[in-house]
Amino acid sequence: MRKQFYIEGLHCASCVYTTEKALKTIPGITEAVVNLATGNAVVESIEKIDDAKIKDVIKGSGYQAIMEEELIKDSENHNHLKHKEINDLKIKTIFSLISAALIMFFIRNFYLQFILATIIQFWAGWEFYKATLPALRKLRANMDTLVVVGTSVAYFFSTAVVFLKYETMPYFETSTAIIALVLLGRYLEAKAKSGTGEAIKKLIGLQAKTARVVHNKKEVDIPIEEVVVGDIIRVRPGEKIPVDGVIVEGESAIDESMVTGESMPASKYKGDRVIGATMNRSGSFIYKATKVGKDTMLSQIIKLVEEAQGSKAPIQRLADIISSYFVPAVIILAISTFAGWYVFGPSPVFINAMFRAIAVLIIACPCAMGLATPTAIMVGTGIGFARAVSLLQEASPRQEPSRYVSRVRMRASCRQFWICNRNRSTLEAGARPYPRGWRPSSRLLRYLRRLRSSRPRA
Repeated sequence: MRKQFYIEGLHCASCVYTTEKALKTIPGITEAVVNLATGNAVVESIEKIDDAKIKDVIKGSGYQAIMEEELIKDSENHNHLKHKEINDLKIKTIFSLISAALIMFFIRNFYLQFILATIIQFWAGWEFYKATLPALRKLRANMDTLVVVGTSVAYFFSTAVVFLKYETMPYFETSTAIIALVLLGRYLEAKAKSGTGEAIKKLIGLQAKTARVVHNKKEVDIPIEEVVVGDIIRVRPGEKIPVDGVIVEGESAIDESMVTGESMPASKYKGDRVIGATMNRSGSFIYKATKVGKDTMLSQIIKLVEEAQGSKAPIQRLADIISSYFVPAVIILAISTFAGWYVFGPSPVFINAMFRAIAVLIIACPCAMGLATPTAIMVGTGIGFARAVSLLQEASPRQEPSRYVSRVRMRASCRQFWICNRNRSTLEAGARPYPRGWRPSSRLLRYLRRLRSSRPRA
């Protein structure tokens, strides 16, 4: 069984490793994949897993799970919360950058520096503490742990200098500048991640909003969510077809380029199937709904795109594995750096050792390595759909290359072609991989020959 849900609070590849490892501890789950760029998680199990159990495990790891059904019901509120989170992060980033600049260049009063640094440390930087504390209780470490340890050492040392009157300078600018720059990176990351789902949004935007259902010879417009299988629906010229179905009365020419890529409208008569989200060009007809909701062809296309964007390429899995060991290794290196400078470094040994250790903690950031691959996949598939050149491929390492599920949509010589083959047997058997009556371009034929020759026969 396959279950998909959303995880809030993911910031780095270590977060992905932590949540995947926690999900795999649930009895019955055989595979767990978490995507850093989208925040989506997919688990496969041999039996039905209770949603409450998944939520408890994710909450125990310091994150929050939102199930797919909850997202569908409250999608507007979820989107509003995501926009609010980005706006709050923007405010904290701007305030932290300004405060860090003031402490570094203008404010010389140590007590004023302490006030500003305290606000940044425990208001702007509270998200780091909130993610670190649950991880420490589980004896785990993530990128937030590095930030918390590094900035806390600088902040509490500077506080002790100010109030205990040590004969040295406080270093509030260090903790504030680190938090400000990390928040700036988080803000830019959040903006990039928010724009990677444009392909999904465009596909969802193709759906009709309402359907004209015939009840007792009366036509009533209802939301598309209320349409059920068996409803009789009338479609007039220039309207979108709400859901998939079969024509029971009338005839028309329907633009199905959204699905087939064919620019010429297809003639439809009584008994022919129609596809939801396609455009009725001429003629009015009545049809019976056969597939609604998740079962429509458009919903299946959206699901394929989500699975392609959520799947992990082998290089991404390697990056996640490296990042999972990266944080503990950095902490060990920071401790070693502190010890080395404390024993062999010049005077003042403690301050020199502390700042070298903080530099190791902060500069060693595995986020870029863990985020680069999933973000590239998201942006790549989005651009592909925007330009009508898409390759959706399930990137599961358990599958042999010859058994990859591929759906290729290519544009060549101003024409579009759909190739839908579940495995190579279609091509090997000599079956026609394109609709009857279409003449493939030389570019398409070269692609098919490469595909056939590059994969070994079973």
